[in-house]
Amino acid sequence: MYIFSIGVSFCKYLLTYCTSISEIGEPNVSILFLQALKEALAQIRTCSRLEGLLLRKKSLTFGDTPEIHAHKIDKLKVLTESLASSVTKSEKRIVDQRSQKEEALKVRISKADEANEKEKEIGAEITVLEKERDELEAQLKKVNISLSAANARLNNAREERDQFEEANNQIIEHLKAKEDELTGSIAACKVESDVLGTWVNFLEDTWVLQRSYVETIEKQAADELEKHEEYFTNLAVNLLSDYKNELEPSIGRIGTYVENLKKLSPGSEVAASADNQDSQVISPRRHLEEEYMDYEAKIVTTFSVVDNMREQFYAQKGASSRKHDERVKELFDEIEKLRQEFDAIDRPILEVEVPSSKQEATSEEKSSEVASTPTAEPLKPPAELPKKPATSGSESGKTLDAEAELAKLESEFGKVDPTDYSAEEVGEWEFDELERELRAGYKGGK
Repeated sequence: MYIFSIGVSFCKYLLTYCTSISEIGEPNVSILFLQALKEALAQIRTCSRLEGLLLRKKSLTFGDTPEIHAHKIDKLKVLTESLASSVTKSEKRIVDQRSQKEEALKVRISKADEANEKEKEIGAEITVLEKERDELEAQLKKVNISLSAANARLNNAREERDQFEEANNQIIEHLKAKEDELTGSIAACKVESDVLGTWVNFLEDTWVLQRSYVETIEKQAADELEKHEEYFTNLAVNLLSDYKNELEPSIGRIGTYVENLKKLSPGSEVAASADNQDSQVISPRRHLEEEYMDYEAKIVTTFSVVDNMREQFYAQKGASSRKHDERVKELFDEIEKLRQEFDAIDRPILEVEVPSSKQEATSEEKSSEVASTPTAEPLKPPAELPKKPATSGSESGKTLDAEAELAKLESEFGKVDPTDYSAEEVGEWEFDELERELRAGYKGGK
């Protein structure tokens, strides 16, 4: 404003000057007047522009506020202290590694000295033994053995020294690489100190959100794991209880069958004449043997299934303990006692497994009937088994019944989720091996 007032005063002065000149009557007054007005107008515009620029300069602020400046200084001090501590720690580790390298070199030198001394001692011993070999030809064999042993020890000592030197060199190279790595890390820390200020605010803002999300995920995983463990344990308890309830009467009946088979001697069968040889009559002993084999196959298969259940139950247990583990362990122990009770029963010699030459001839003559036999019915309990005639057709039906039972057990055992196991794990199950043994046993008893 002050400059503007000066310009106005200057214009008034020019007008007064021009008026005075016009009164005097000098020539070219109008031209001088116009030039004076133009110069005055230019000066006024310049002053106005300068005043605007000065006002704008006054409104501008330079740098941050004192609070922001102090906050930045504090942050940079904290980062500088952390970087200084990192550099100090890295330098300390370098010093430690250098001391370790020096100790390794000292140990290497001492070990080399020991090896040299040992080599000298063994060399002296070799010299003595060679002299003894020349002097004592009668003990040449003994001396040669001692010489070979000494040479072996010498080679072992040299190999040990070479291996130790190689290992020591590797340690030194490793420590040197670590030292170079730490040196580079120090340089990287110094470079990254300029970037850390940008990440501090971001990490502080996202930390709370991240922790809440992680806690939610962990809680969901813990709940799902607890539900799955409870379901798995209950399923194992139910299956093992059913198997136990089925095994107890079956093992008792096996014992009864063994006693009855002991009472029935091989000579107690009813001898059939040549006329009624194809009358499809079965002896009581043969019927008992077939029932015994059926129960034995069921019991052995059940024990195999229980063994696989034990492996699957304790395979993924880990450090966590499931609920009702004691109940499952009790059921496994009870079934193991039933297995011992079953193993304690002496298995009788079955005539079905030792066929006579006549039965072999009959089976060869009626092989076409076996091939044309339809698929047998599922295996029935012993009380519901119909009496089968003692022919090759009945034996083939029994074999097909056993295969049908094994297929049924496979389908029941395969209800486990297939996504939980790989093909290699399923192929290694002992159940497949048991199935092959049972099928081979039944085919061998035809």
